[in-house]
Amino acid sequence: MISVLQKVLGRPSQSLLLGGKGVDNMGFEQYYGQRVKSGVPKASIWKGGQIYLNNTLLNTFNLSSTAFVHLFYDKDKSRIGFRPGSKSAEPGAIKLLVRSGGGLLFARGFLNHFGIKYSQAQRFDAHYNEKENLYILEPEK
Repeated sequence: MISVLQKVLGRPSQSLLLGGKGVDNMGFEQYYGQRVKSGVPKASIWKGGQIYLNNTLLNTFNLSSTAFVHLFYDKDKSRIGFRPGSKSAEPGAIKLLVRSGGGLLFARGFLNHFGIKYSQAQRFDAHYNEKENLYILEPEK
């Protein structure tokens, strides 16, 4: 019998190995999935106080070469704004670490200052507001 994974991937699935013994008789098959890419600019606040910007956000708004950002908060709408900066010496500049999976801001001080809770992860939609000259992160609905 050909599994769905074998049909999709064009290769046979492998049995899961537990303690060096195959478990074919238990019906387990290994998953060979790919990471799902949203294709939509998104951001998240993680439990450790980091703000994560996905690759789509960085690429859509040409932010991959940005070194620092300045953060803003709209308390009435619970929105976070950011604007690219160029130097660490600028007051309030936060380093944007760009990696292959996206960008990361260590923003615990910012979150604490404005009383933004980060004990649970939160997700945000992202867009650029030309009038305000800000990239805006709005809580997902």
